Amino acid sequence: MSFQKGDVVQLKSGGPLMTVTGVIGEEQILDALKINGFENGDVTVQYFVNDKLERGTFKEATLHKCDY
Repeated sequence: MSFQKGDVVQLKSGGPLMTVTGVIGEEQILDALKINGFENGDVTVQYFVNDKLERGTFKEATLHKCDY
């Protein structure tokens, strides 16, 4: 599955809804994440835990797109 900026995703195991902010391989700045084991198609996201904004990077295979 391929994600795009703005997609709402969730870990397949559950957790908060998250918004895709970038896709590795589509932007040069995100290519730097490849040295940490991420690959093209993996995504950066933003999400809230209570009232706190969090950010993270996840492998594409661990996420599914949410239709709400």
